[in-house]
Amino acid sequence: MVKQFSIFLENKPGRLLSIIDLFEKNRIKVLAMGIAEAGNYGIVRCILDDPEKAAEVLRNANTAVNLVEVVILDMNDLHAAVKVLGEKGINVDYAYTMDKGRIVIKVDDEARAKNALSEAGIRTY
Repeated sequence: MVKQFSIFLENKPGRLLSIIDLFEKNRIKVLAMGIAEAGNYGIVRCILDDPEKAAEVLRNANTAVNLVEVVILDMNDLHAAVKVLGEKGINVDYAYTMDKGRIVIKVDDEARAKNALSEAGIRTY
């Protein structure tokens, strides 16, 4: 499974830049990103190339962050994947796209999802 960072930021100009600058200065690459607005705050969900280093950097910057496991699969497998997940009673909480034609999916039971997808012959990353 892949670790996703959910970073909580005040919803105002320059806050996103401060996080991206932090990643750049520490040579952490953003592989995928989705942003959700929640009133005065936003949630930046991202996949980073060095999760351990990123967690330390964000912690040292006193940034509110949460880590969760997500499933990544090819967009071409999306229809089959959501069918399998639905049939197994696994809920998709949210999703967003990333590079190379892939999609990030947050489900309510990552282990069951990965197992169900594997049994159906659907490749996950």
